[in-house]
Amino acid sequence: MSVTIKEIAAIAGVSRGTVDRVIHNRGKVNPEVAERVRKVVDSLHYKPNSAAKAMVALRMKLRFGIMLPGPDHAFFAELMSGINKAMEELADMRIETIVREIHSYDVEHYLNTIDELLEAGITALAIFPLNDLHIVAKINEIVLQGIPVVTVTSDVENSLRNCYVGADFVKSGQLAAGLIGLIKADARMIILSGTEKVLSHKQRVRGFYETIAKRFPQIEIVKNIRSNDDKYYAYEQIKGVVCERTDIDIILVVDNCVNAVCEALALFPDRKINVVCFDDTPKNISLLEENKICATVSMQAQEQGYMVMNCLFNFFTGTMSEKPEKILLENIIKIRENFFT
Repeated sequence: MSVTIKEIAAIAGVSRGTVDRVIHNRGKVNPEVAERVRKVVDSLHYKPNSAAKAMVALRMKLRFGIMLPGPDHAFFAELMSGINKAMEELADMRIETIVREIHSYDVEHYLNTIDELLEAGITALAIFPLNDLHIVAKINEIVLQGIPVVTVTSDVENSLRNCYVGADFVKSGQLAAGLIGLIKADARMIILSGTEKVLSHKQRVRGFYETIAKRFPQIEIVKNIRSNDDKYYAYEQIKGVVCERTDIDIILVVDNCVNAVCEALALFPDRKINVVCFDDTPKNISLLEENKICATVSMQAQEQGYMVMNCLFNFFTGTMSEKPEKILLENIIKIRENFFT
């Protein structure tokens, strides 16, 4: 026999309205009370009626906040196209999206942007987060207010976020290592490793180093350059190291600076240096066509964006039988022949 909200309220010692707010993630509920209600819900194996929840979503004013780097970051331009596709399909649900662009990896900038979205009355948040204790605390505060939070493309450690949508970035680093080992098992190489503030960058590098140590110990990492996604710095650093070291075979680009790397290498037309990177953005595909990079590991940006919006919507409709803690998309190695004959 199905369990009713009235029965849950009686067992938890709260009102039906409180149970409704906890189940549907809306309104403010004392965290201890919310946890007590959730335990009762779980113990009784309560499953909300999907049709009823869809009607609730229609009556609610859903307002999704989205925090991503701007369109100058090609990967996130692709991810936004996936978000827009999902929103077209959900048009009948009258969901409003409020997009805020992230212009730096400054924690204060992040916190201020989150506060702007909260003041605008968002009912859910999708965010490309910094892996920072202040950001963790803010995410926890939002979730305890009953606002679902989904991290996108990069996760954050030890937070209460509801779900992560993206790739397994340790695995993507391992794939890059295996690929480079196949290209040249005793390579002399440079890593452009992004920023410590973004967990996905750290995970890629970790996966890479682990696999190199285990399978390709003859590969020498000449320099690990922490570029912090600064294209000008990346350009100058690559130019300097390649000029100084004539034995560089391969460069692994972990962050968004692959075009800057290729521009620096253009200064050395007689050198054959392979470039491996991540993401199959339109620009990276053109670099593959021009033989300026030899391979990229795709994170499926459009699919990530599409899944994020459906994941957020599910928090209000219960259209999935279970709410996953992670939604992982496959890492896919792509070379020129994926796109050109």
